[in-house]
Amino acid sequence: MAATIAPLSEGETVRAKVALRGVPVGTLGKVIHVQGLSWIRYWVWFDNGERVGTIDRAKLMTIPEFERRLAGGDDLSTAASGGATAAGAVAADAAAGPESVNGVPGILIERSRLARERWAAKKG
Repeated sequence: MAATIAPLSEGETVRAKVALRGVPVGTLGKVIHVQGLSWIRYWVWFDNGERVGTIDRAKLMTIPEFERRLAGGDDLSTAASGGATAAGAVAADAAAGPESVNGVPGILIERSRLARERWAAKKG
């Protein structure tokens, strides 16, 4: 059974768990807005100046979660890397594939890109 992740509140300091548009993995940020009813999304102002919205909670981690992950004592680190070190877990998250954009999963974005390439190749 998967552990539930506690929701974030406005003003809370977080780190990017995965690479986001314009935001490298591990970048510090502050939650500036929380929205949604059944699917809670977050707007975060990151330290590198990027403001990113519609971020799912699974792509963000609080400072205590980050510290547990570095220490290797969190399920997040072992699940993401198959038991590797916490640094490897962060790298595995970054290399997992394209992130979602505006709520569209990265796998669907990738499928669309490949389909467009196939269509363009057929059209010549």
